[in-house]
Amino acid sequence: MSRADQTEHVAESGFPAPLAAGDVLDAEHERLLAFSMPAMESLHQQLASPSLTVLLADRQGFVLGVVGPQHPEPPFSREPSAGVTDGFGGRPGVDADDAESGTFAVFAGNRIVMGITAPILAPLGGVLGILDLSAAPFDNLSHAGALLQTTAGIIEHRLIESDERGFLMLRFHTHPGVLGSPLEALAVFDHDSRLVVGNRVARTLLEIDERRASLRCPDCFDAPWPGLVGQAALAQSEPFVLRTCGGGRFFARASLRPKAAA
Repeated sequence: MSRADQTEHVAESGFPAPLAAGDVLDAEHERLLAFSMPAMESLHQQLASPSLTVLLADRQGFVLGVVGPQHPEPPFSREPSAGVTDGFGGRPGVDADDAESGTFAVFAGNRIVMGITAPILAPLGGVLGILDLSAAPFDNLSHAGALLQTTAGIIEHRLIESDERGFLMLRFHTHPGVLGSPLEALAVFDHDSRLVVGNRVARTLLEIDERRASLRCPDCFDAPWPGLVGQAALAQSEPFVLRTCGGGRFFARASLRPKAAA
């Protein structure tokens, strides 16, 4: 199904169409879907609601995967509230790296299907969302936001951890027991110490200003770059203490990407 066909499907049915059996994904989309689907299925089980559907879309809003019901309850009338925008399939051009979590709506006549979204902040990431197909969507969505954010974080952690791009990967957190889990901060730097990607935990702990065009490791951590590279080359499992330029203190592990270590 093309993007135009999917948008037309939304306009007619009020629900984004999942991929058809004959649809062919490129390698990047296949990877995103493969890493996301187990977490999406787990999220749907945790939501434990027959009216909630979990969706995965790419950066342009094209739906790649659906877990849950795909038919809304009987139409209901409701005036659109301020701040509600078109969502999956209804607003092309959404960049997952710039997207913020929020509420969206898919309109079909006098029917409004509400949902919430969370960006997947990883290379070739996308947008994760929950659609509420019930007649009282805000009641069901009130408890789902935290689960959605956690699931998006798990997916982006898997994508960043398994990606071979970059030169050095840094795992860090205020609690050493968190290292190695999806709750840790991940930051990947290139040979020149420029930040390639950081997950949402890293962006929060380092208070990264998204408006900065370029950020280097010495801008974040009070540690010489050659020293960190040497630490990464040792690939030690024992965490070391890493201080930030602002005086913060983290426990960290550093490693070289497979291609860099070869």
